[in-house]
Amino acid sequence: MGLNHKKSIPKAANSLQEECIRVQKVYDWVTDTFSVTKQVSFNPEQLRKIEEALEDPARRPLRLTCQTPAAPPPFPLNGEETRAECETFLCEQVGEKRDVTVSLNGNFVDAQLVELLFTSEVRVAVVDRNGRVVTHLTTDASVLEPFVLCYPDGTDLFCKITRILCKIQTGTVLLNAPAPRSFNITITFCVDIQIEAEVKLEVLAKFCSPRNNDLSAEEAEMDSCPEVEFPAQCPDIFPRPNCDCSVSGEASGRTGSNSTEKGRLSVLADICQNCSLSDSSLRFTFEDENGGLNNFDFTADSFEQDSLNCEPCEGKGLKLMVSGVGTTNDGEEFDFNFAAVSRHSGSRFQLQLIDERGVTVFESGIVKVDNGSLEVEDCVTFDDIKLK
Repeated sequence: MGLNHKKSIPKAANSLQEECIRVQKVYDWVTDTFSVTKQVSFNPEQLRKIEEALEDPARRPLRLTCQTPAAPPPFPLNGEETRAECETFLCEQVGEKRDVTVSLNGNFVDAQLVELLFTSEVRVAVVDRNGRVVTHLTTDASVLEPFVLCYPDGTDLFCKITRILCKIQTGTVLLNAPAPRSFNITITFCVDIQIEAEVKLEVLAKFCSPRNNDLSAEEAEMDSCPEVEFPAQCPDIFPRPNCDCSVSGEASGRTGSNSTEKGRLSVLADICQNCSLSDSSLRFTFEDENGGLNNFDFTADSFEQDSLNCEPCEGKGLKLMVSGVGTTNDGEEFDFNFAAVSRHSGSRFQLQLIDERGVTVFESGIVKVDNGSLEVEDCVTFDDIKLK
């Protein structure tokens, strides 16, 4: 009666708790498109069938069509659907991977270089106005491309063709004889490359370790087994950091009071759409007030991920700042600093161009937008998520 017993507090049936799971970890992920142009020729028998059909008014005009195999869905990466399609198209690694050192964001990082071969059959057909096939032929197209990847030992490469497109460069309608003996087709491969390894993770998002082998019967001692080591991640290559905010829009206005040139500056911005710096674009056009002597166009060629900064500003607005490298329409290369502000009272932006000596050759000052607008929007990142 006088003893105090601890009572365990029961947990709900689906309470959150630590779990160790086995998953495929992604070490790198690249998508791209490649095109190849190929000349296709009809043989004499095929030309005879085409010209016979052209002589029949009931079958004219004829159409050239180009058909490619249907690619399997993006997932699963190594399912039965993927292997079944290998009869008509394939993606494979040619040769061994090689260790290389590449420059990335001002640093040198280790990576691996591989060459991948993409091949597909293509069916070209000639059909009449009723949709009946006059003749057809089958050819193939291949592209060999190098890839620099985070591909450490212990990981596997999954190479997948997600779509194959075919386009006939010349006209596709045949009205009269003689029929063309040859024509060009362009085949485009949409590819998805992933580097993966099977690992054990303890959710949330960190490696877990197997339990010690601490249950044993009385047996003779054995040599110790090696520790489990997973392939090292390549954080400088993949995954890339997310953006804290994005900016998009087209706007223009007069340069500010402390500008180096007086005139009108226009901007077309599309930075961090989908909250990723990949595929971002930024372009400026400046028209000066001195008869156009100092007019220029400037296009950003690359953006520095570490320079991207987003912060709140007065008037419940948001400010985006980013730096990078770009070129003018004359081919001159400059570093640039760009800032954009979006708030209820209107949009503002600023551009600085800096030469290789570190001298600011163009300063726009703060440009108040009087035509168009720039929208700076917040991105939700992992840092914004609070775990309770």
